[in-house]
Amino acid sequence: MIGSMVHQLIENATIDEIKAAGLESYYTDHKKGIYPMNASGVPFTAAYLESTSDPIANLSEDMAAEQKARATYENLIDLATDPEVIGPLLFLRQREVVHFNRFHELYDYYKKKGY
Repeated sequence: MIGSMVHQLIENATIDEIKAAGLESYYTDHKKGIYPMNASGVPFTAAYLESTSDPIANLSEDMAAEQKARATYENLIDLATDPEVIGPLLFLRQREVVHFNRFHELYDYYKKKGY
């Protein structure tokens, strides 16, 4: 969703506006297309996904990922000034909170089961 938001924000931008925003290297490789990467320009990869046969370890990783995503959305909200950008970011932030809570419920369940 963030990639889509960035695409929508730069869709009608001129080359000068893209340069002024510091996006010329992104534009060089991807023009105005969606290309998932972090703020440092590191592309998304499936290597970011962790999985073991241990539900407690997996759920701990999941909860940490949700908290990191929540923090990232909060940082983006702090940087944003456009209400049409802030609204979806608030939704995404709240979604991470809900995901964290669901993972935490499962974590507690498996801990009680003795995993």
